[in-house]
Amino acid sequence: MVSFYTVGCMSGSSLDGIDLCYAEFTGDIETDKWQYRILKASTVSYDSDWKSKLRSAKELRGEDLIKLHLEYGHFMGKTVKDFVEHGDIKNLDCVASHGHTIFHQPNLGYTFQLGDGETSAAYFKQPFVCNFRNKDVALGGQGAPLVPNGEKFLFCDNEICINLGGIANIGLKGLQGYDVCPCNYVSNKLAAIHDPTLEYDPNGEIAETGNVITEILGKLDALHFYEQLPPKSLDAEWIEADVLPILNTTQNSIPDLLMTYTEHVTNRLTEACKNVRDSLHDENKLKPKNVLKVLVTGGGAFNKHLIRLLQCKLQDQGFILEQVDEVTIAFKEALIFAFLGLRCLLNQTNVFRSVTGSKSDSISGSIHRPTHYVNSDSRIIRYLMEKNKDRQTP
Repeated sequence: MVSFYTVGCMSGSSLDGIDLCYAEFTGDIETDKWQYRILKASTVSYDSDWKSKLRSAKELRGEDLIKLHLEYGHFMGKTVKDFVEHGDIKNLDCVASHGHTIFHQPNLGYTFQLGDGETSAAYFKQPFVCNFRNKDVALGGQGAPLVPNGEKFLFCDNEICINLGGIANIGLKGLQGYDVCPCNYVSNKLAAIHDPTLEYDPNGEIAETGNVITEILGKLDALHFYEQLPPKSLDAEWIEADVLPILNTTQNSIPDLLMTYTEHVTNRLTEACKNVRDSLHDENKLKPKNVLKVLVTGGGAFNKHLIRLLQCKLQDQGFILEQVDEVTIAFKEALIFAFLGLRCLLNQTNVFRSVTGSKSDSISGSIHRPTHYVNSDSRIIRYLMEKNKDRQTP
């Protein structure tokens, strides 16, 4: 058994900021059994300038997008460096970042996460890993969601994991995973229209005062995406083009729209849980009387109104909603990207075709070496060399 120390970085479509998670991973590449401890975690919120830049990035011409790619690389590097220094983090083997998604069109063969890796690497004395999606897309996969690939190892005691971020996704012990529906991306926009001082609907309090608009709920549920079988993934462009126009804010009150959309999200998530359970039954991987536990994390898990609705619907269908600490709720995605980066450096598969639908499993991520050679940079390499030596010893 050996322990590695990694910082993971996550920026989602809801534009809350950069989630940073410093974690210890203990395990062994021979058994591939792993445990984790979150040692420090923090969210660095985007200021209005960065929110504006990220929202408008997809409209930029080529040269300006390259400039922003480099600028965000510097921003990421400085942000993580400050986190490490102010947190007095001494033991660190690598840093891993998801980046910030600007384009995601896997069916057209491309995805793009902002943040130049070589630029960010200039700030560290350890390897920096990013660009986790492109190889999977090149192999014909969706390149998303990636979190279920880490849940396979770190949350294997949880049958179903749901993440409520800008987009809600579901994972089943690394056996399956896909994007279910837009979540905070939509509700945050509606809350900001209702009150420009709000970045989200606190505890779902605005939604709770509204009523479900049956006609709009029907249009949302009829979207073609929900008819597609997994693997499948969503992007901001689809949400802007297909979802937001249905939520007419000039003809309907924001509380009613928020309540309607909350109903939509909880319906889609409940249906996804039922479909996952049915697939397990069909493959004889679940006994008929098994009650599945559902772990819900991500920013949307702090929306008390949404969670109450979801819990009632899941219980009616025979599921149990698990309780979890607030740190795990808030930083699970950053934690998992820290782990995916570590697996990349350890030459271990970190993206599975059962989740993304690609031609094969892969070791994904671009590794950027630090500016100068230091002992900590070689720690993972030394571990791999020792393992290789042990294999060759008769």
